[in-house]
Amino acid sequence: MAVALRNWEIASVVLFAYTAALAAILRGLAPRIRARVFAGSGAGLVVVAVSAFTPSNVFLRGWLLPPILLLLAYWTSGLLFTAPMPLAERVLLEIDRVFRVRAISSIAPRWTAEFLEFSYAAVYALIPIALVLHRMFTASPDYDRFWTVILVTDYVCFAMLPWIQTRPPRALEPGDPWRSSLRIFNLRLLGAASTRVNTFPSGHAAEALAAALLVSNAPSAVVGWMLFNTLAVSTGAVLGRYHYAADAFSGWLVALAVWVILR
Repeated sequence: MAVALRNWEIASVVLFAYTAALAAILRGLAPRIRARVFAGSGAGLVVVAVSAFTPSNVFLRGWLLPPILLLLAYWTSGLLFTAPMPLAERVLLEIDRVFRVRAISSIAPRWTAEFLEFSYAAVYALIPIALVLHRMFTASPDYDRFWTVILVTDYVCFAMLPWIQTRPPRALEPGDPWRSSLRIFNLRLLGAASTRVNTFPSGHAAEALAAALLVSNAPSAVVGWMLFNTLAVSTGAVLGRYHYAADAFSGWLVALAVWVILR
């Protein structure tokens, strides 16, 4: 029986074949890390197969399996980090100095810091919120296009990690950029669940904008609220020193390019 893959499933096959191929040829990977990349890539392909053979299950293909693929792609690509690139880190830090990022963080009011830290963490809720809004305000909801835009956007960001290997700015700068109670929660979450390396372009900024663009046919107040969230997530990522400014700008470009190409 022939199985027709949806666009986001094809993109996922390409991404996991890419991570497996890099694991096979990339120098500097420890054997156990190489094995984990192969395992993550294999798990991603298994999830795609489950999705492909359950074409009528809206819950699986519309709500559950795409986020699982996103997380697998994030963790698997993060394992391909071998060593930081000092030149790339210096360039990214210099761009931040030009924009006076650290200086702006240091004078941000406490309430602003708390709000932006919350916004940074809230990016994980934006995608399901965008999917609900897409169903509410679209005459014929298109799960395939929705998840294709989200996953391809993130996959482009993840695929760049082996070629631009940097540590997050918080790992290179002394002290916290501002006072915030929520920062403790974010740092613990990142310590437990993140790859602990920097992604250029920023997946946070990219998927936040992609989620907003996918509800562009909603009422203007809803679109404005989603765009505001995009700005808050990206600003929190940069001023909180989770990402460099260039990460966020390039993430927006990736999201916009993917959305336009897949229209």
